[in-house]
Amino acid sequence: MKPLRTWFEEDEFVLPAVVLLALLLLLFPFYKCQCGPRQKPAGAAPTPTPVAHIAQPTFTRTATATPRPRRPTRTATATAQPTPTPPGGGLRKIAFASNRADGRRYQLFMMDADGRNVKRLTVSTAFDRDPHFSHDGRRVAFTSNRDGGIYQIHVLDLATRQVRQLTTSLEDKTNPFWSPDDTKILFTLYQKGSSELAIMDRDGSHISQITSSFGDSHGYGFSPDGQMVSFESTMHNRNEIFALNLDNHQSVMLLQTDDKSYRGDPVFSPRGKYLVFSSDVLTPKVRQLYLYQLETKEYFPLTQDLTDKDDPIFSPDGTLIAYVAMWENAWNIFVLNIKTRESANLTQSYFDNVVPTWR
Repeated sequence: MKPLRTWFEEDEFVLPAVVLLALLLLLFPFYKCQCGPRQKPAGAAPTPTPVAHIAQPTFTRTATATPRPRRPTRTATATAQPTPTPPGGGLRKIAFASNRADGRRYQLFMMDADGRNVKRLTVSTAFDRDPHFSHDGRRVAFTSNRDGGIYQIHVLDLATRQVRQLTTSLEDKTNPFWSPDDTKILFTLYQKGSSELAIMDRDGSHISQITSSFGDSHGYGFSPDGQMVSFESTMHNRNEIFALNLDNHQSVMLLQTDDKSYRGDPVFSPRGKYLVFSSDVLTPKVRQLYLYQLETKEYFPLTQDLTDKDDPIFSPDGTLIAYVAMWENAWNIFVLNIKTRESANLTQSYFDNVVPTWR
């Protein structure tokens, strides 16, 4: 190895390199000062340093923006509850008759007002149908031929599931409806080749026939004040709609027809301003739902399609109508929103589901 002196004397590039190194040593303090952390003005508030580089969400109220879930989640279909909490608590219920158990005999069932949680109410070897909730929500009046083949009026206690037979005479009786105070039951009485309206106390006593139409009359419930009942009748050889005053037993024709069209299934709205009924007046031989205004005596269609509809009945708050229509060659229960005119199939069954009633 050469001595240090020899490097300076023999290499022509040594001296320039030494000069450059000296310049770099002089400039290094100045460079370090300019490239260090930014100095903050005296007295200025310190700026917090983020813990991690994560975008913080902005909590602004928007009409449609919703966070996307990280994984698929099961959510229930949005269904507005049709009515407030019923007597006894819980969700609104709809009872109905169906032959879904064996494809032949009708039994009573109950479901939530959105079609879920279907439960069987009666188990018999007979035909149970025409259910109607009491207004306190504790009992269901219905028709059954479980006693000797004659259709009689029975009452089911929902708490105990006990069934009590109210009528015993040898005439068929159908379509029971509770009065607004649950002290009376209206029903249809079949005798001498015709059907008439009758009324009795809720325990089956004091049965009284209240029409003599000499035709076929079928009752469909009380007005909200309990003073009138709505019914359809063929007393003029045409199916027409009437209201009967229970004080004087005088009937008033509400919807008259001079042709062969059908008008039936009349049911009062909860506030007594309207009747819902079924008719084929605008769609020959296809029954649609109509709303009749009692004050103006005008009516207008609620549905207009090619499917028969029967058994309409208002929800307790008057915003919905449950009814029966054909679906996949079977009668199913639908609910119509009166405001939007949209219908939903609640049962979606290949068996028959008929005569809905609200609790």
